[in-house]
Amino acid sequence: MNAVLYLFGGGGAFFVGVALVLAGIAIFAVQRSRVVATLLAVVGLILIAFSAIPLPYWLYGLAGGVSVLWLAAERSGGRLRSRRGWLRDAGAGIWLAAVAVELPHHILPAVPPTGDRPTLHVIGDSLAAGTGSKQEETWPRRLARVHGIEVVDLSRVGATTISALGQAEKLPADGGVVLIEIGGNDLLGPTSAADFDRDLGELLARVCRPGRAVLMVELPLPPPCNGFGLAQRRRAAEHGVALIPRRVLMGVLTADDTTTDGLHLTPAGHGRMADALWDAIRPAYGH
Repeated sequence: MNAVLYLFGGGGAFFVGVALVLAGIAIFAVQRSRVVATLLAVVGLILIAFSAIPLPYWLYGLAGGVSVLWLAAERSGGRLRSRRGWLRDAGAGIWLAAVAVELPHHILPAVPPTGDRPTLHVIGDSLAAGTGSKQEETWPRRLARVHGIEVVDLSRVGATTISALGQAEKLPADGGVVLIEIGGNDLLGPTSAADFDRDLGELLARVCRPGRAVLMVELPLPPPCNGFGLAQRRRAAEHGVALIPRRVLMGVLTADDTTTDGLHLTPAGHGRMADALWDAIRPAYGH
């Protein structure tokens, strides 16, 4: 079950789905089994839809429309069937373009060094704050202990993007590294994608300052919550924020013995989260 959750939550289902669609196109092109080709394409389209990858809606509409026309042309006669050749080419080209757009979002961002041992400030919710116990070694505390860096953990249990504005007010005027892990309570609560977009824009406007490296953990998305991912990517690009791929967080949440309920981290989970996030932020420390 964890592998399935990771496949969808981490975004891998999108690439598997595209591969199945392309396989269906190839099988039709060499005049092999129509049943197998159709099945592969349909399953691929379903995987793509449920992956909740936040690509632009117009791209989904274009790719989906061409795919439906292509399948109809392959299985019908008359004028539509005569167009199946260019519909195959168009479908393959559009889905390959979609992969090219999405693939960079699954690679750890390049973060430039920000100086000699900058302070790391963490803005987050209970995924970072843990239970609130001073004895609990959360992943911000583990980062400080293991890597010898100064960490100021501003995270709060139950924080949302709008309440995180209070955390942002405690940041220094400029400089340093800020790691943002926020949005899960918005996604699972009553916040709409439009409100999340507005609140995130205000938060990043306060956080982003000259000489400061800002990173944000991308949210794993259930369908049909693509709007939250679109907002994250749009606001990150607008403010020059480095997005840590959703597969990083999903890899922690779906590993063995890392959560108590699928969302809140165990001690092992905090350790795994610290290791995963250090891979993303260590270039800021010249490593």
